[in-house]
Amino acid sequence: MRHSVATGQKPDPDGGPEQAERWLARTGRVLRNPGFRRYYIAQTFSLSGTWMQFTGQIWLVMKVLAPGDARMLGVTAALQSAPIVLTLWGGSLADGRDKRRLLIVTQSLSGALALVLGLSVLTHHVSLPFVWFCAVALGLVNAADAPARQAIIPELVGVADVPNAVALNSASYQATRAFGVALAPLAVGLWGLSAPFLLNCVSFAGVIWALTHLGPARFGTTGPLKGRGRPPIREGLAAIRASAGLLGPVAALFLVALFALNFNVTLPVLATTDLKGGLGEVSALLTASSVGAVGASLVLAGLTGPKDRLAVAAMTALAAAMVALALCRQSWLACVIMVPLGASIAATTATVNTLLQQRSDPGMRGRITAVYSLIMQGSALLGGPLVGLLCQPGLGGAPGGLLLGAGAALLGALVLGRLSARVAPLGNGA
Repeated sequence: MRHSVATGQKPDPDGGPEQAERWLARTGRVLRNPGFRRYYIAQTFSLSGTWMQFTGQIWLVMKVLAPGDARMLGVTAALQSAPIVLTLWGGSLADGRDKRRLLIVTQSLSGALALVLGLSVLTHHVSLPFVWFCAVALGLVNAADAPARQAIIPELVGVADVPNAVALNSASYQATRAFGVALAPLAVGLWGLSAPFLLNCVSFAGVIWALTHLGPARFGTTGPLKGRGRPPIREGLAAIRASAGLLGPVAALFLVALFALNFNVTLPVLATTDLKGGLGEVSALLTASSVGAVGASLVLAGLTGPKDRLAVAAMTALAAAMVALALCRQSWLACVIMVPLGASIAATTATVNTLLQQRSDPGMRGRITAVYSLIMQGSALLGGPLVGLLCQPGLGGAPGGLLLGAGAALLGALVLGRLSARVAPLGNGA
């Protein structure tokens, strides 16, 4: 492996098959941990079920409960996203509780909601208000679940192996998204519209089993929440402001997520106007992005070295790819560009996640990772309408939205690079 000046990754003096074997060993090294391996496999199956339910819910609303009314689909998505504002509270909950037990509760509740919704579809008692109720309830559960899922990783594998675990989780997320979305129509065709919900319910059983077999001794709470008299949420935000090592990744991610990751807005406009295509082109672009994201995640899992430099390089690459996509007018070339674009997105989010987990105090980790989850999930609520406005004909169109995102990604790289220069490198390569 050649030494990269841009990312600071460590070179391997040997080459050939032996180098490949060593890289594969590094890529999967965290899976030698039996507890994490069980949890990872179970979580992978569960994520596939989650994406199946996501697709099934879209079909249920659009084809059965509100045929052809995209507004009702938007309301459903908004109701499920609204509880995101409680994610910071969920981070405080994770810091003050046994994360393993908290996840058992949240995963059980998610499974129960999938079961209830599936049975209501199966018995033909489902209604749009009931779907909305379940969407809000699931959003509330996710507000507590997401920070705990992030914060438990260092307790499972140790801080030194966090980069490897985060990269493998990223690969799993990207792969299961493609698999689950593709599997949902097949399940509906074989067993009916209730199948995605009921199969998702079953998928949570594996995660709950894996969590119960981790052993309680190593997952106690970190003790009373740290605070100098401040509320726990404010204390977490103050910790970020006080540390350049935390503020840099958070500020950079906020810029990137707010303006550069709104592809659900820019890609449909690009495909239908600039590329003169339709839904098929949108699907092809998203698939190409997923291929790049999975590949980048697997490569990241085998890399060692400073993650701040890698994050800066990934954001710079994202800016370059978005500029290229903004100038593109050929569908096949756009698909080619989407591969490195997807790779740079995966590298950006995974490295920022790694930096926050490695640099946060164990007693603050739930609240710090809650900020990450809030930015990733909530920025679309702000950035989406802004980018959508810019994408209107006569203002900038899809190229204008993409160029805005490129500028934000480049600014994020500059912010992270400047603040990271003030941080002493960690011994574990962060």
